[in-house]
Amino acid sequence: MHSELAKSDPLGAAIGGRIKALRRLRHLTQSELARRIGICAGPMNSLEKGKHVPSGRVLYRLAEALDTSVDSLLGLGERRSEASQPDVPLYVAESGASYGAATATGTWPTAIMASLPDDPALGEDERTSVDLIIRSFLALEDLCGAQKVAHVPLYVPFSRTVSGVEMWVQQVRQVLGIGPAVMFDYLELLENAGLRIVFCPLPDRLQSLSFYDARNANAFLIVRQGMNAERQLFEIIKRLACIYIHTRSTYGRVSSVEAGNGMLDDIHAARQFAALFLMPTSAVRASVAQLGVKPDGWTYELLLRLKHRFGVSSQAFLIRLGELQLIEGEVAAGLKTKIEAHYKRTGFGEPDATRRVMSPNGRLGDLLSIASCNAETAEEAAAIRRTLRGLKLEGLPGVVGV
Repeated sequence: MHSELAKSDPLGAAIGGRIKALRRLRHLTQSELARRIGICAGPMNSLEKGKHVPSGRVLYRLAEALDTSVDSLLGLGERRSEASQPDVPLYVAESGASYGAATATGTWPTAIMASLPDDPALGEDERTSVDLIIRSFLALEDLCGAQKVAHVPLYVPFSRTVSGVEMWVQQVRQVLGIGPAVMFDYLELLENAGLRIVFCPLPDRLQSLSFYDARNANAFLIVRQGMNAERQLFEIIKRLACIYIHTRSTYGRVSSVEAGNGMLDDIHAARQFAALFLMPTSAVRASVAQLGVKPDGWTYELLLRLKHRFGVSSQAFLIRLGELQLIEGEVAAGLKTKIEAHYKRTGFGEPDATRRVMSPNGRLGDLLSIASCNAETAEEAAAIRRTLRGLKLEGLPGVVGV
C-alpha cells in the first residue's frame, strides 16, 4: 500500500504540509520532532518537503507526537483540490469565523483580530498576506527559540471615560517602565517588550491592523508602509489600544451602563489612548513650562520643534495644546491654517526638518538573521525569506531595502 502512496507526489506534499503545520502548532523544531519519533533530521526534512510518504509505523509515531490521528495526517475525507497546502488556520476573525479550513485538530486561533467598528473588511488577498506574515513571524520565533510571551500584561481594567482613558494610559506606560517620560524611540520600546510590530504593504483604505495572540498572551501590530513616521507611530499605539479593548471585552467585566453616559466608543477611546500615550498631560505641560511659552506666544517654528520631541504630527500636537488650554484660540486657528496648507501641498507630509525616522521590522529582521546563521535552521529561514520577499516587507536583511 505505501509503495503505491509513495509514487503520488501530491499526496506526499499534502502529508508533508500537514506535518509541518502541526509541528509549528506544537512549537517543535524538525530535529526535536525527529528525535521524538526515532528518526534523523534529514529524513524528517524530506518528509516535510513531500519527497517521501512516511511508512505506517512512522505515520503512527508522527500522529502520536503531534497529538493528532493518522487519518488527519493522510487527509482522509478531504475534499479540497489544494490538498497540498497546510490546512490549520492561523487566526480567526473577531466574529469567530475562521480564515482557513478546520481539521480534526481543530482551528488554531493564535491571533484574533482586534478590530474597531470603522475598520474596513479584509479582502481575500489581504487575509492571505497577513496570514503569511504572522505564520512567518511565529515560525522564526520557533526556529530561534525566542520567547513568545509579551513582557508586559496586555489586559488592564479601565473605564471608557476621558479620565478613565488617561488612567488607562498611565497604567500601560507604568508597566512599560517609562511613566510620564517622553520617549524618542517608541518602536524599540514596544519591541523590547516582546510585541510583534510589522510594517508591510497595505491598501490605502487599511492604515493598520491588530491581532491578539491569546495562546502566547502577545499581539501583532501591523502598519502600512509608505505613510510618514508620525502617522505610523500613532497607528501603532492606536492598535495597541485595540488589543487592550479586545482583552477587556473578552476577559474583563464590562458594565451594561457603559453604553452612553459620556462614555467613549471604542473608536474614540483608541484614538484618545494613542494621543494621551504619545503626549502625556504632565510631559506636555512640563515642556511648555520649561520654555515659558504663553498661550499667545506660539509660532509655527516653535510648534514644529516641540511636536518633533513627542513624535507626533503637527496637527495632533496642536489639538493636544488646545485640549490642555495651552494655546490661545486665535493663534491655534492661524497655525491650523498653515499646517493644513502644508499638508495639502505635500500629501500630509510633515515638514522636512521635523520628520521622524523609524527602522521598520527590527525584531522580525533580527529573528530572520539569527535563523539564517544557524546551520540547523538556515534552510527553513531561507524559505521564510522567500515568502517575505514576495510580500515586499521593508527593512529585512536580504529582502527589501537592504
